[in-house]
Amino acid sequence: MLPLTSNALLSVLRDIASRHCPAHTDMLPSAGTPERSGLINAVQHVFDLPDGTLLTDASITLDEWANALSENASISRLNLFDTVSTGAFSHQLQRPQVHEAGTLMQEVNTLKALLDTPSMANRTLVSWLPLQTVSGFMLGALLPQEAGFKTRSLFDHANALWELNAGDMVVTSSDRWRQLAERLPALPANITAVSTEPLDAQTCQTLLTNGVAQVVELYGTPSTGMLAARTSHEAPFELLMHWHPTESDDVLLQLPANGVPREVPLAAPLHWVGGRHFELDPPPKAPFAGAMQALFERPGQFVPDQGANAA
Repeated sequence: MLPLTSNALLSVLRDIASRHCPAHTDMLPSAGTPERSGLINAVQHVFDLPDGTLLTDASITLDEWANALSENASISRLNLFDTVSTGAFSHQLQRPQVHEAGTLMQEVNTLKALLDTPSMANRTLVSWLPLQTVSGFMLGALLPQEAGFKTRSLFDHANALWELNAGDMVVTSSDRWRQLAERLPALPANITAVSTEPLDAQTCQTLLTNGVAQVVELYGTPSTGMLAARTSHEAPFELLMHWHPTESDDVLLQLPANGVPREVPLAAPLHWVGGRHFELDPPPKAPFAGAMQALFERPGQFVPDQGANAA
């Protein structure tokens, strides 16, 4: 089972509720309304709940749901979404992918070892990711819970970047890092920048020039989660501990902590340069970004596949 605290659950519930409660409030929609029913269905789907018994009509806040799920839900898997870009800073969530609890815990322990070195007290992690994606959930909810980081969402706290201290982290996607690098003259000194995708060389260099202490680039897919990481842009990616190469360039071997190893096909082949190291084709250049105010828009509503119960 996936042990989630009420704080981690509340962060994810807020992300889910953002399209049902446009006022960005923790108050639930009125019982019996379409908004309430839609929110219940969405929460059931993400956490793979058998029914909405824990999401009672008597509850009036998201905190109550978070507490009920933390204390009573048996969460063995999550349905997390792929994203489709609809502009520089807006996304639609599509194509839910099933992620098992054991795999998620194995991945977060690996990321914790990678990102929490050296271990520092009172670190803050600022997330600029939709938490209904596997990267957003791992980095914006589960990692802070397991590593003991304080967490803030840049969607809700636009000034969060300027309240960071040395050793704190910001996690977001490559397109958003590109815009921050282009538009901000400086960033708080000695923070760690974590990108959920490979960065282009210019963005990486600009971030370091603007005061970032370390840039960590991750590589993964919506169906597998994070596969590899690198801490230098000039270096190849290295597989995370629970992933292993095979004789095929487009198949990896996943070693679950308490399970049977399985071969996982990849959407694109990897270019191996060592036993556990690989390089990627250069990423295409991104289109020119929209206006500055678009930076802090929330991702848009997801559009479920036909037959998916994600509304």
